[in-house]
Amino acid sequence: MAGKFRYIVLLMLLIGSLFSYSQNTQRKKETLDYIDKYKDIAMTEMVKYKIPASITLAQGILESGNGKSKLATKGNNHFGIKCHSDWKGKTMRHDDDAPQECFRVYKNAEESYNDHSKFLKNSQRYASLFNLEITDYKGWAKGLKKAGYATSPVYATALINLIEAYDLQQYDQMVVKKKFKPHKKKEEVKPAEKEEPAKEVKPDKKAKPKKIKRNKAVVNTAPVPVLAECMVVGMTPDHHYIRENFGVKFVLTKDGDNLDNLAKELKISKRQLVKYNNLGAKTKFSSNEVLYIGPKRSKAASGYKVHVIQPGETLSQVSRLYAVKLERLFKMNGLDENSVLSVGQEIRLR
Repeated sequence: MAGKFRYIVLLMLLIGSLFSYSQNTQRKKETLDYIDKYKDIAMTEMVKYKIPASITLAQGILESGNGKSKLATKGNNHFGIKCHSDWKGKTMRHDDDAPQECFRVYKNAEESYNDHSKFLKNSQRYASLFNLEITDYKGWAKGLKKAGYATSPVYATALINLIEAYDLQQYDQMVVKKKFKPHKKKEEVKPAEKEEPAKEVKPDKKAKPKKIKRNKAVVNTAPVPVLAECMVVGMTPDHHYIRENFGVKFVLTKDGDNLDNLAKELKISKRQLVKYNNLGAKTKFSSNEVLYIGPKRSKAASGYKVHVIQPGETLSQVSRLYAVKLERLFKMNGLDENSVLSVGQEIRLR
């Protein structure tokens, strides 16, 4: 993310009391103008990707300096997202943590907002954030800082202060209470081109039809597993069914479950649960999340060669679905925790 500019903005936010009244008034007006301009986009992204609109707006305000940073004005980049190895679009150079770093360039601000949503949703680094309540903006702000979105020690505080100072949480409530309807893009209608009369083409009797080579599609010979329908092999004292997926035992969590009570109930160490499931030590669960209680496989079962990524799907979910170790999926597919997955992308399973 854009470092030097962010530090300046953070400093302004945290020592704002030292500025004159007129300077504060101007800053507030610019921020309100920014919010008014982009709040609908932030709420639309919240509907699609389950990221609080308040967080998106606060990050946009902070990272782009109310839309006036060089990255925002020259590259429509409102979130300071760098190129990374998977970026295929236009780029620009900008001094950040290092001189002349590579940043993404977008056609417009809306494209930047959408890419920001995909960046968070599809990166393993931020997967734990989506276990939080969608209205828990404080948890999201602290989680972004903890996951390494920004290096500044006061990043979370700055986001929370912005949200509360400008009542950005109201936009989260509008989405949750279904008082907001996402705007649909109008399809661009191109003017009809004049059709030229088709020329008569006489068939060449001597010409032989060309053989079309078709690539053989890689397909699975077995259906995608349904975890809730896996065989029950036992039950815990607290009535968690123990199921088995490709020989690996797991349970489906309940609301309010946490690693401490599950470890005690399953008679397994908390450290092992964290390791087997690539979790944080303080993870809390909602209902029907998959928790493996044994080490996952190094490759998928016979019959499962690839998995095609669906909208909003993460590699962690693929790992749980086929009981394959996450680190093995990274290695087999040349990915890492910062890789962004795209819909339709094929993930090797063995």
